Amino acid sequence: MRFFLISALFVVLISSCAAPTVKGLPEIETAATEFINPYFSNIDQDYVYKAKINAYGSTLGGVLIIKKLNLSTHRFVFVTTFGNKIFDLEISDYSIKTHYIIDELDRGLVLKMLHRDFEILTKEHIKITKSFKRANEDIIHQSKTKKGNNHYITTLQSQELLEIIHSKNSKEKIIFTFSKVKNSIAEKISIDHKTAPLKIDLEYISKN
Repeated sequence: MRFFLISALFVVLISSCAAPTVKGLPEIETAATEFINPYFSNIDQDYVYKAKINAYGSTLGGVLIIKKLNLSTHRFVFVTTFGNKIFDLEISDYSIKTHYIIDELDRGLVLKMLHRDFEILTKEHIKITKSFKRANEDIIHQSKTKKGNNHYITTLQSQELLEIIHSKNSKEKIIFTFSKVKNSIAEKISIDHKTAPLKIDLEYISKN
């Protein structure tokens, strides 16, 4: 009886700690141990987006250029429509470099959030720890990070990446939404912080 009560308590504790993204969803067995994010993976292509950043009451608009430099490194250059540089960041799996950033964004917390956002956005090879299935057949791959979990939500058939949800302490912190996907390019992307006044909207600028 005592063993049963301890086991039941353990199950309740584990359930209560689950992120809202996967809480109550059935875990499924998959052969995959890695998920590959297809966006921003072409080293021969510049990804150019019309961008709007709302951060702590300030709104910045311009063009964001994302370039894959090597297997693990991306560079992010944000300029105004007049060509003035707002920031120039280089982020890899191993290091983060700030080549330039304007004073309005050069705050410890804001810069840290930008680094994290862009790292999650472009990380290509993701180790899967668990997988779940929604009632609508979407699959959620969970990846454990140093400070929480990232959940990659994909369609069942095509495995198209729809959302990335970053969770910490059983709360959803950041939601990345991808739409209008063509040729492995998400033409619309939103990055919405749920616990901080920061939102990034990106709209792909086609060369055609």
